[in-house]
Amino acid sequence: MWLVELHSVLEKQRIRLCVFSIASLQFFDEPFGMALAGGAHVAARFMLAAAPFHGVRSVDELAYVMRGYDEGSEWPSGSGCSFTAALAPRPWAGGFRMAQQADALMQAMHETLPPRYAGPIDFPMKTVAQACRHVLLRIAGGTDIEIATSAEAWRTAVENCGHSMLMALVSATAALRHAGRGQTPHA
Repeated sequence: MWLVELHSVLEKQRIRLCVFSIASLQFFDEPFGMALAGGAHVAARFMLAAAPFHGVRSVDELAYVMRGYDEGSEWPSGSGCSFTAALAPRPWAGGFRMAQQADALMQAMHETLPPRYAGPIDFPMKTVAQACRHVLLRIAGGTDIEIATSAEAWRTAVENCGHSMLMALVSATAALRHAGRGQTPHA
C-alpha cells in the first residue's frame, strides 16, 4: 500500500515512478491472486509486464561475468586493484585472469547438474559468485594456481555451493510449468 501511496503522490507532481521487481517465477502468478483478493489497483499499477530474467546460458556470458572480477571491480575500495589482482597478485602479474576460467566453470556446472535434469541450461549467479569466490580465496590462501583452477577444484567449488540442490529445484519447477501448459520439458 505504501508503494501505491508513493505512486499517487509522485503522479500529482507529474513524476513518473517506474518499479522493476526482481522475483521468482512463482511471483508472476501474484497479479491474479492480488486482483482476486481486492488489490486489483496494485496489480494494475505495478505488475504490468513480466519477463524472465535469465541466468548464465553460455561460456561467452560466463566469461563476461567473470571478467568483472578482473576489470569491473576494485578491492579494497580506493586501491585501484581489481578483485582478482588484489587476491591473486602473483598469478595476476603472470597473466592469470578469472575470465580465462569460464570454460572450466561452465563444465563444472554442467557436470554437477542433478540426474535427469529437465530445466533450462540457465545457471544462477549464486553458483557463479560462490564458486569464483571459493577459487579466488584458495589462491589468496596460497594454493598453487594450477591446483586451485583444476577441473576437480572447480567441480568441488560448484558442489560446495549447493548447485545440485538449486538446479534440482529449477528442474522440478520447469517440469511443473511445462506440464501446466501441456508441453514436454526438454532435457
